[in-house]
Amino acid sequence: MRGRVGIGGIWHETNTFSTETTGMAAFEAYQLATGTSLLDRYAGTGTELGGMIEGVRDQGFSLAPTLFAAAVPSGIIERPTLTQLVDDLIARVDDAMPLDGMLLVLHGAAVADGLDDADGWILAQLRKVLSQNMPLVASFDCHANLSHAMVDHADMLIGYDTYPHVDMAERGREAAGALAAMMRTSSRPASAFRKLPLLTAPQMQATDQEPMKTIMASLHGLEADGTILNGSIAMGFPYADSPTLGGSVLTYADEQQAADRAADQLARQIWELRDQFQPDLMLVDAAVKQAIEADETPVVLAEAADNVGGGSAGDGTVVLKALLFAEARDAVIVIADPDAVAEADKAGVGAPFAGLIGGKVDRLHGDPIHVIGQVVLLTDGRYRHTGSYMTGYETSMGRTAVIQADGVKIVLTSLRTMPFDAGQLTSVGIDPAHQRIIVAKSALAWQAAYGAIAKRAMTIDTPGIATSNLARLPYRRRRKPLYPLDRQDFSEALPFP
Repeated sequence: MRGRVGIGGIWHETNTFSTETTGMAAFEAYQLATGTSLLDRYAGTGTELGGMIEGVRDQGFSLAPTLFAAAVPSGIIERPTLTQLVDDLIARVDDAMPLDGMLLVLHGAAVADGLDDADGWILAQLRKVLSQNMPLVASFDCHANLSHAMVDHADMLIGYDTYPHVDMAERGREAAGALAAMMRTSSRPASAFRKLPLLTAPQMQATDQEPMKTIMASLHGLEADGTILNGSIAMGFPYADSPTLGGSVLTYADEQQAADRAADQLARQIWELRDQFQPDLMLVDAAVKQAIEADETPVVLAEAADNVGGGSAGDGTVVLKALLFAEARDAVIVIADPDAVAEADKAGVGAPFAGLIGGKVDRLHGDPIHVIGQVVLLTDGRYRHTGSYMTGYETSMGRTAVIQADGVKIVLTSLRTMPFDAGQLTSVGIDPAHQRIIVAKSALAWQAAYGAIAKRAMTIDTPGIATSNLARLPYRRRRKPLYPLDRQDFSEALPFP
């Protein structure tokens, strides 16, 4: 059959504890593409859109590109911004009619001003202009806080299977295949959704480590033996304080009974392993000391509490202060600080640098530190991903400066940039393999950039809005009970018999 498929999306992982809101400028700075430019930008990339584009073309269908907007994880989305993006998306979908199906890229942990479940709202608004008979398939991040609204308004939701995320293009192709099957048969799969009263820190959600390794093996076994058509495990994003917070299981099958049985089995397994999701954190000074004394390097110090990919400011100074105090050698840290970049730019390459670095967005990640050093490089901050995360995509750090402060290289960026590709360092002339210490402002996804070369990694316990010590966070809108924040009888809260 011939068919015409709409493609687009709105993607944001919202840290509601951030002191800054997310406006249109944040989407424009990271990813915003409309019409045919969407195809030009994402075709052939290791992204959900790249996989969807390839999958639709392989199915022999034509594409109707609409709008895709994404912002680096950050604070609550300003309502006018979300409304403008959704209105634009819907107008472009309406203009593209007639369509036979729709593919959408979402995150699943988006929160806007007045909207706890922004992803569910996006799907609901889109469904208003789509025929109820038109199949709609959406992808989502495995850190999603899935909701009933998301499940109800999409015919299928397909989540990443990997963390660190290296299968986004594959999931995009899978979404295109699922959509094609619905377009050809006019049938819809039965779904089963189970919301667990469980909260977990991101670094404990690694799919190649326990307990997630065993859980994902069970899911893939159910898919492989034909019990279910598709399933997803979303362990949630703990920094989006909303009633949808927490882990979820979602399964699809030809028959409702099969979907329910599989969802119950997986949800029960996750709950039984709940105590294995507790993180092991190290104090900063002890971690820095061990990294300095390490025989094999590089050592990665993962500063999860200032995780840029989790919505943090990326300008925390606690680790920088410890490195300078300990006189660390061959250490590198990236800090987002446009003011410091401007000072370095004004001074010029080769000039001395003396100024305050970091700690300027808030005082939740450390105070500004007065640093004395030398400006050794100034660049436009652009690099193309060559690793497993969003392969082929170009990232901009904005105007970027490198300061050499004794034995510590400080990469100052104008834009917050997730450390998920080694290009963040190689683009400014730093070979990660030749560093003794790499500070990654990330929970776990830094492994896509440095996992192959790291001889050791330590997650350090610093202050911040993406802390792994979830008991520190001032939750106000979360549902109760949630383990491990609440200690009580959970029998009535469990979603399985």
